[in-house]
Amino acid sequence: MTDAITLLPGPQLMESMRAVGYNLETALADLVDNSITAGAETVDIRFSAVGDPYVAIIDDGAGMTSLEAQDAMRLAGNDSRNRRASHDLGRFGLGLKTASISQCRKLTLVTKQRREVHAFRWDLDYLSSSSSWSLLRLAPEEFQALPEYAALEALDHGTMILWQDLDQLESTSGNSIAAMDEAMMRAASHLGLVFHRFLAGEHGRQLDIRLNFTSVPATDPLLKDHKATQIGPLERISLDQGTIELRPYTLPHLNMMSPSDRRKAHVNGSLRDSQGFYIYRAMRLVIWGTWFRVAPKQELGKLARVQVDVPNSLDHLWSLDIKKAQAVPPPVIRDRLRAVAATIVGPSQRAHTYRGRTERSPITHIWNAVSDAESFRYEVNRNHPALVALSSTFDRQESAALETVLSLMERTFPIEDVYNKMGQDLSHSATEVDDQDLFDLAGALWGQLQSTLAPDAFVKAMLTSEPFDKHPRAEAVLRETVLGKDTQS
Repeated sequence: MTDAITLLPGPQLMESMRAVGYNLETALADLVDNSITAGAETVDIRFSAVGDPYVAIIDDGAGMTSLEAQDAMRLAGNDSRNRRASHDLGRFGLGLKTASISQCRKLTLVTKQRREVHAFRWDLDYLSSSSSWSLLRLAPEEFQALPEYAALEALDHGTMILWQDLDQLESTSGNSIAAMDEAMMRAASHLGLVFHRFLAGEHGRQLDIRLNFTSVPATDPLLKDHKATQIGPLERISLDQGTIELRPYTLPHLNMMSPSDRRKAHVNGSLRDSQGFYIYRAMRLVIWGTWFRVAPKQELGKLARVQVDVPNSLDHLWSLDIKKAQAVPPPVIRDRLRAVAATIVGPSQRAHTYRGRTERSPITHIWNAVSDAESFRYEVNRNHPALVALSSTFDRQESAALETVLSLMERTFPIEDVYNKMGQDLSHSATEVDDQDLFDLAGALWGQLQSTLAPDAFVKAMLTSEPFDKHPRAEAVLRETVLGKDTQS
């Protein structure tokens, strides 16, 4: 019979676990996960770079008994295969420990429940010197002297996670007050994004995450509240252990976005890089800005986004990692995602299309788009009324000179520059045409065309020509021009 030999890992395993791959943003998000699972309505993140730097995460969740607190400090205290409540944002039972020691060498948990307070600590230096897996229990006089303990003491119940000896945080962000402030502000932006649905109260209660007493605002990358956001139909993928829900969104055109909207929409640096699927696990954003290789990222698809809600019962199918920052859709889901991706890119393309421009557009444009098999170009519309009126006054030599100028304009159309600027998410600010400009243009055109067009025919033709077609007072200006009086007086 084969013998079983128990080999316990050495305490140096803790040092190795620091390299799992957390940064400050993902580490703090993992701790907020625990607070939400504990039913917290407020999560206070407090930090200081003065004296002995620290970071404290204090929540008003249910708190823990002594045994529950010890289990929370145990490595892999939960089996990732076990069923859990639908609101449980944990999985492996490693997040609290690995996230914390990725930033610090001294992790302290203080928890309060039914007026009882318990405190435990993992100290990596103590583990190294003692060569044993020794979880330290703190006496009351020790935990009462901890930074920010007064905030926990004021609560009826809750938990505080305290990071001290911030060697990793200081090595990546710096040890100055300004450097820590900057790092924590980046972390706040990350928390506002990944927990935006909780901050908006979608889970049934309003969550408040505060950074040194200032509430973190929600950052909705789908711009659901914008009146111009297009919301597609809900689709469901039913599997044995849960249902995945998909809903497509098409963001407003850049010209309709405010600076605040743009900040929310620029999740991965640019709109083009931010398009794709947004994977939510129990309402917590875990993956964003990717098509999972089922569709290419393209300039005309940069307004396309798909909200994908995945229950935690399907974690095993998505290969979710410890940090909840990487996931891969299984084949059974990938095919459906490919179909949704193909559908959602269409509205984004239409939102970027030259406004009013179709092959059979009723508007007479100054520039015409001409498409070939695999290319396109823009040509000046020689039939535009303004050009017709101008050329009617030219002799043959002058008409030839005009044609040369128009051809030169077409061949030097700055399409690459336009593409580069649009790729930088810059919106086009068109030159405004005021009433006087419109009067002058209408008068010049009427002077040339009145011998061939009746007044009503002239007005009708101009109203379907650029730039008259989009001006709110175009008809009044045109009628005043042809009739010699103000039709709105």
